[in-house]
Amino acid sequence: MSFHAIAIDGPAASGKSTLARALAEKLGIVMVNSGAMYRAVTWKILKENIDPSDTAAVVALLEKLEISCGQTGSLSTIFIDGEDPSPFLREPSINANVSAVSAILQVRDRLVALQRDYLKSTHVVMEGRDIGSVVFPTTPFKIYLDADPSERDKRRAKDGEVDSVAQRDAADSSRQTAPLKVADGAAFLDTSHSSIEGVIDAAIAILAKQGFPLPQAAELEPEPTKQMRWIYWLGWMSFGAAYRSLFGLRIIGAENLILSGPVLVASNHQSFLDPPLIGNLYKTEMVFFARKTLFKGFGKWLYPQWNAIPIDQDKPDMSSMKTVIRMLKEGWRVLVFPEGARTLDGEIGEAAPGVGMIAAKAGVPIQPVRIEGADKALPRGSGKISLARITVKVGKPILLSPEEFKSYSNKEGYTALTERIMTAIRAL
Repeated sequence: MSFHAIAIDGPAASGKSTLARALAEKLGIVMVNSGAMYRAVTWKILKENIDPSDTAAVVALLEKLEISCGQTGSLSTIFIDGEDPSPFLREPSINANVSAVSAILQVRDRLVALQRDYLKSTHVVMEGRDIGSVVFPTTPFKIYLDADPSERDKRRAKDGEVDSVAQRDAADSSRQTAPLKVADGAAFLDTSHSSIEGVIDAAIAILAKQGFPLPQAAELEPEPTKQMRWIYWLGWMSFGAAYRSLFGLRIIGAENLILSGPVLVASNHQSFLDPPLIGNLYKTEMVFFARKTLFKGFGKWLYPQWNAIPIDQDKPDMSSMKTVIRMLKEGWRVLVFPEGARTLDGEIGEAAPGVGMIAAKAGVPIQPVRIEGADKALPRGSGKISLARITVKVGKPILLSPEEFKSYSNKEGYTALTERIMTAIRAL
């Protein structure tokens, strides 16, 4: 059997990794992150205190390295001398030096050979800057992604990256070895103002036109959604109508919503109005935490009907967290408020590491959301509603590989992942 390669090229922050990962999952093939391979070698060079601009020293080290490439599920893996470098691949020092390392001919020759080896046993979708022009120049399945530089800078900033895409573009396009360019026969796709789902649909349409052996059409359809139960639907409809009529609810960034599969929705917390606010972003049921003191009297019956999970805010509640992790793994969409308590002054406060632990253990996409104005509509400690304008902003989802989730698998990791989530919320 012959195997095919889908080549996805483009500059930094154009959406290559997100698209490649989504296509790998939808098409049941392996996604190879070529950039991670160059970052892994850069990590090793810096770890050995070698100057990346010293080509002779880099080549001498390269000849000694044991580089092992494989896969976990639909994602590629790389080990350098038996070590997994994935937790360190986004460090500023790697960002600053990976272009210089990638320009060294011997580095590219070694890694391109490893990249081509994947095609011996499976179809692959591979993303990078020279996949369609150098790694698989004869494949007919090529897509070139791009986006406005300002939009790409914003994406980098939201991911905690501090380098300039203009500088990366200049370095990648001007290097003598395998420069960034649009490969012959590649279809151009602009992602500046498109939703993730829109880009995926456009890419699948391109591949179909190019003749890629896609699965049956039914297999590419979004997974079926459960119909709302009447009691949930009644609350969803009533709150939604009230928010739009009383508070002029405005939603910004709805195109960023992941509308199928499990998602951990993380939002700042301003008011008792917040859970239904987030719930109205979706047309299917979701799960959320509610403090256990609300589960009294009529609330003891009503809140479970609205998929609320009681949580003790006064102490760590591992039982509730385990329930949420299980529900995420079962495919539910779950809302969490990392701050725990509602804000007193409208500002976003500090978060507990619990959300990082849930995210790391569940291993699902994370959807950052920011609420504005709910603290004025129904302030904490007040039972009086004011007709204030409420805005909900939806950010680009945080999509991590299994290796990246694995790097957050301890107390320090939970804290780091929590801060990454909070940084994404504050940036909205």
